[in-house]
Amino acid sequence: MFPQFALPALVSIVVAFLLSAAEAAIFRMSRVRAQELFDEGRSGAKSLITVVGDSPAYLSVIAFLRVVAEATAAVLVTLAVAGQVESTWSRALISIAIMAVVSFVVVGVSPRTLGRQNYDTVALWSAPFAVGLRRVLGPVAKLLVVLGNAVTPGKGYTDGPFQTESELRDLVDMAGESDVIEADEREMIHSVFELGDTVARAVMVPRTDMVTLDADKTLRSAMSLFLRSGFSRIPVVGEDSDDVRGLLYFKDVARRLNAAPEDGRHAATEVMRPMHFVP
Repeated sequence: MFPQFALPALVSIVVAFLLSAAEAAIFRMSRVRAQELFDEGRSGAKSLITVVGDSPAYLSVIAFLRVVAEATAAVLVTLAVAGQVESTWSRALISIAIMAVVSFVVVGVSPRTLGRQNYDTVALWSAPFAVGLRRVLGPVAKLLVVLGNAVTPGKGYTDGPFQTESELRDLVDMAGESDVIEADEREMIHSVFELGDTVARAVMVPRTDMVTLDADKTLRSAMSLFLRSGFSRIPVVGEDSDDVRGLLYFKDVARRLNAAPEDGRHAATEVMRPMHFVP
């Protein structure tokens, strides 16, 4: 191969490799995980929050540049092969074989696997570049998306065909309308998508609204609290609400009192279950 073509071709392949890895990592990153990385003070986390906030737009730019890099590599490889092989068909076949392997292995399988397995690291270093690239090439990618939608039958996607979550939501809705799944099942699946963007503090109960049972209370008192509150599980606390000793289940208390009503004066801690604390 001619050095003047081989080196630029190698650079184009490396660029395509990095863009493909970044695309896979950003695709897998969630808003909650990005916020956690920001709270940890990780470098690039601020840009990552910006990227995952509008990931389809950034993925469009990255995909556009990846295609440009692959196309550039294909042209340069063809020119390099042309300088070594005289037959036109041989040039074409050799170039196709080289780029097929490069596109599948070097740009396809390898970087995407790397991006998915190490999505925290890859997404963090690629996010600042993605923000800068969108500022420069965002309008170009947007224009190409509009052009693609114009020549494609059907409604198309405003931000490009990179919104897998939106597509899955559409499939869920279609399945619900066709009675393939029940309405409550459709709502449950939608809640799974929303859960990925929900932080723990958004569903935490304020201390003043917590319903707890003191550790020295009896089973009869516990049953009374269950009936008044309507909850099926109540935490058992010691000195204060931070001193959680265990978790009391309504079914455990009801089973115990049904089997032995005289045990109503026994301590509720006898049937409480251990708490599992997550750091």
